[in-house]
Amino acid sequence: SPKGPRRQQLSAPLASRSSAAMAKRVLAVLAGLAAPAAVTAAAAAEHGGHGEELVSGSKAHTYDPESPTEPFDDVAKMITTMFSEDEGVVDRREDGWRGHFCACVENGHISSWYQYASAMYLIDTCNPEAGLVLRSGHLQDRHVEPLQGMMACDTLKLISYCLSHHAPDTIPGSWKDTCSNAHYTVPACDVDCNAAVHHFGFPGFAVVAAALVAFLGRAV
Repeated sequence: SPKGPRRQQLSAPLASRSSAAMAKRVLAVLAGLAAPAAVTAAAAAEHGGHGEELVSGSKAHTYDPESPTEPFDDVAKMITTMFSEDEGVVDRREDGWRGHFCACVENGHISSWYQYASAMYLIDTCNPEAGLVLRSGHLQDRHVEPLQGMMACDTLKLISYCLSHHAPDTIPGSWKDTCSNAHYTVPACDVDCNAAVHHFGFPGFAVVAAALVAFLGRAV
């Protein structure tokens, strides 16, 4: 009957769109699975294949409310320690990353009165020789002053961002736990202390992606 071919013509585009949508969802899931592997892979590339040691060797959180310290002083001390050129502190290539990191944080912006303002309000010093010095006294009431809490959170975000762009392999082994300890003292802060590598990939992902692209081409 004439209705048969017409029904087939209408159902074919619907099936193609459904297949394409499903393939895109699968591709998105695979991309999400690939991202964690990329952090380890990027670290391994910098350290001659020892990326897993960086991740598994990171210390557990050490903040103790019974013996309080100022976690943001620890943040500055950790960056300063990472800047040290002593062997074994940070095992990565010398590509000027310390200076690039300081330029990044010094040009960053954090929450302030009614607007975002220069992070230099909190940064006293940042250079490859002296390390990082924060004016942590400006954040001492962050538990009760919402603006100080936002400033503290933005500072952790800014440092995490700059490390992710200029020394991403230092995040799992050095930065993540120190950042997490400080994060623990900042109310309603959504910083991702492990936000690092902005590129990803693992063996086989490109093959799967290419196969899905080919499938989409046939389905459309």
